[in-house]
Amino acid sequence: MSIPSNLPPITQIGDRIVQIRLPMTGNPMRYINGYLLEDDDGLTLIDCGWKADDVLAALEEGLALCGHTVRDVRRLLITHFHFDHYGLAGTLIGAGVPELGMHERDWAFLRARRERRGDDDSIVNAWLERNGLPVQPEDDDDSWDRFDYVEPTRMVEDGEHIGRLRAMFTPGHSPGHLCFVDTVSGRTFTGDHVLDPVTPHVGMWHDASRDAMGEYVASLRTVGALETTGALPAHGEAFPDLARRVDELLAHEATRETDVLHALDDGPKTATEVAGALRWRRRGDRFDQLHPEHQQFAVAETLAHLEHLRRRNEVTRTDAPARITWARVLV
Repeated sequence: MSIPSNLPPITQIGDRIVQIRLPMTGNPMRYINGYLLEDDDGLTLIDCGWKADDVLAALEEGLALCGHTVRDVRRLLITHFHFDHYGLAGTLIGAGVPELGMHERDWAFLRARRERRGDDDSIVNAWLERNGLPVQPEDDDDSWDRFDYVEPTRMVEDGEHIGRLRAMFTPGHSPGHLCFVDTVSGRTFTGDHVLDPVTPHVGMWHDASRDAMGEYVASLRTVGALETTGALPAHGEAFPDLARRVDELLAHEATRETDVLHALDDGPKTATEVAGALRWRRRGDRFDQLHPEHQQFAVAETLAHLEHLRRRNEVTRTDAPARITWARVLV
């Protein structure tokens, strides 16, 4: 899978914003958007795709179509650490881009992962197995090789102004996700926080102290209250009504909570058993119809809902040596 043939390499959004489509070869999402903005002190690029030759070629082509090269980019801002957004950052910094900005919480995650020397897969697999999903290790999975660790030159804080952009701390999809509000056009660069029609993934991939789903819902409400002329998402195309899409996502989350609770009506279950009682994707697939990798995402998302409900005292968690089970609190 690659960028659809009916879409051009770049789109001039207006207000000195250019959307550059960067391929995600082999991924159902097909492409990620890098956004190039002209600012008073030079060019800003928001997100950069994963580390691959075809991505770098697409970025260089997009810049050339705008009359620029990589060396003309003043700063690179990363919405979040996932490799399809951060992956090419090391290459671009090495090519002369002087400034790299992201949120400290996401850099802390990457720094900790580097110190663990890639043990994340075993940690995640063990966590999913305790929650009822056996995982077969994939020796040929090189997904996490699509980036280089490169330290930001700037830790971006909530509310910080960077040229024409105002940063918004919107945790949920990642611990340090950022959206950027453009003070010139009024548009919001939403990263993976708000997508349309895709529902962003919020998962609990290890035994964490944070309530990822609670963070996501709270920051969704903050973004939904913005006065904006439209959304520029990391995946898919621009859409005009950000508040409408936020309302849809909040409604989806509330419905999902109800479904999770109903799945526990007949007694305690593992997160995998709860996920097995739900429908997935927009077409309503059963859990057993999902690819094994997508089953992992489904269980991680179910866990995020369960943990959020636990913190609201609607669900309890019981840890046994081999299994974690969840039960509804009956009133």
